[in-house]
Amino acid sequence: MPGLKEPPEKLLDLIYDAAAEPHLWKSVMTAIADFINADSGVLFGQSIGINELHFSYNGRCDEAFNDIYRARHLRNPWSLAMENQPVGRIVFSDEVVELSSIRRTLFFDELVRPQEASHDAMIALAARGGFRAAFNINRSERKGPYGEEERKHLAALVPHLCRSMQLGFRLDGYRALQCAAFDVLDRLAAGVVLLDQRARILYANAAARALGADGGILQLRDATIATWSPSHSQQLGNLIRAASRGAPAGSIAVPRPRDGQPLMILVSSVRGKDVARFTDLKMPNAAVLVFIVDPANRAGVPVEWIVDAYGLTQAEARVALAVSSGRTVPETASQLGSSPNTVRTQLNAVLDKTGTARQTELARLMASIGLLNGKGPLPPDES
Repeated sequence: MPGLKEPPEKLLDLIYDAAAEPHLWKSVMTAIADFINADSGVLFGQSIGINELHFSYNGRCDEAFNDIYRARHLRNPWSLAMENQPVGRIVFSDEVVELSSIRRTLFFDELVRPQEASHDAMIALAARGGFRAAFNINRSERKGPYGEEERKHLAALVPHLCRSMQLGFRLDGYRALQCAAFDVLDRLAAGVVLLDQRARILYANAAARALGADGGILQLRDATIATWSPSHSQQLGNLIRAASRGAPAGSIAVPRPRDGQPLMILVSSVRGKDVARFTDLKMPNAAVLVFIVDPANRAGVPVEWIVDAYGLTQAEARVALAVSSGRTVPETASQLGSSPNTVRTQLNAVLDKTGTARQTELARLMASIGLLNGKGPLPPDES
């Protein structure tokens, strides 16, 4: 297309470098402004429901305005227009709010006019619940609204910006594990136990330890794991030995001793990238992961995580969590108020989108999402 510039490799490199080094977002904003003939830019993360600004990286924007923005303008005509916009969509301020109406506001007097930011290109890069990470690229009134070519130049950058932002959140979670921040795992409703090649416990999170308390379903003694039931302990031992030899994930349902309600225990080998992860945590002998999931507890993995990670619909995500907790298709249909045929269709879509072939694989994946993401990448959902 005549006149359309490809994003410079240097700029793309800078965008992806910012995932690992967030302070570089300031330079990214400046470079994007130069690329599309704008003046300045700011990347920010904020929670609308609690009016909190979590981070802000300013490219040629005066840092002094951050306090004014945080104090009085987190909810402004432009941010209100962006609240329901999907991630990745470019929204131009002139098309959602007329500049003439902005001029009559305190927001214009205190922020827009002093920063010469009369025309904005706004994009949400990540969203969960009330939290949004987004950026604004600003042009002065003298330069006027964005033209067609400048819009196309910006559109070419958007996929890279979204990927870098998501990668950055994942790296934040990984860094938490690298620093042995096991408090992340302790917030999970699912029990997590890590074993070495000899089936000896290397780590058990708070939920697992609670299940191992007096009268609980687990027995965590002498660095070993068992259940209150000898027959189920034997099955669990067989699964652990198989997983230590690299066998596929397996699971058993173990009834609670007090009420007979089943908990699902999923056993999986530590594979591939997980080996390096636990080596970084000074646990090079990690061999087996054991997850204990209570089907009655819906807080184990938030629906939003599954939606974000695999592009599922809300309905598909609820089916994924239900069936991965050990429920049959009819039980899932009854729980969700749907028909078995609808649940089967949604389950097939879930398996396809997550790249899993059966419910045991899906269960392992759901539990792994809780392990890898914790509550680190994004602030919690305020909804």
